[in-house]
Amino acid sequence: MTKSRLRGVVVGALAGLTGVALTCAPAAAEPAKPLTANGTEPSGKHCVIERDDAQATVDALQHRCTSQQILDLFLAAPVGSAPTGTKKIALLPAFQVSGRLLPYGQARAFTSTQNEFGDSLTFTRRGDTAWAYKNYVWGRDAGGPLISDSSRIDHKPVHAADFSRDFAGAPISLHEYRRLTPGVWIGRDIGGSSKPSDTSETESKPTGGAFALS
Repeated sequence: MTKSRLRGVVVGALAGLTGVALTCAPAAAEPAKPLTANGTEPSGKHCVIERDDAQATVDALQHRCTSQQILDLFLAAPVGSAPTGTKKIALLPAFQVSGRLLPYGQARAFTSTQNEFGDSLTFTRRGDTAWAYKNYVWGRDAGGPLISDSSRIDHKPVHAADFSRDFAGAPISLHEYRRLTPGVWIGRDIGGSSKPSDTSETESKPTGGAFALS
């Protein structure tokens, strides 16, 4: 498959996500270090955030935390400092559609597939502006400015990047970042065009997933 064709597959999949997420239930992919049966949500008892061990924290988020625990950790995390340099991204098994959590196995299957398209983000500068780029298997995307903002989920401070340049201006991928530990940022990837200060039903019921940067 050519790079342009592969890029089209990814864009098409993301653009159609809202319409298919509640009707499709693909087979769950085997996690790297499963503690539970394939596609079965963990108990959450081993969802331990290690302040001084980024790898252990990301592993817990990917394999030991429940979907709800992941979302709650984002809500509870302080904004902290913004990520810098190149950070490895790990998509997490938590995905909402209009505020509704998908089944754990379905969320894991989707994120396992999406992880194959890219494994890092780069936070740098573009002229005088802080900028965030997604590093796909076919190369770096157009990226977007990294700003201090209010979350579209809880209206509290976040670092944010809008990747609408990748989708012809459509607000399909809007990142929000908070610093969970000194070496790990937890984030949400949501869609929507309303301002963070809005209090509409759409804003209180986000569509999108979660990820960790380290």
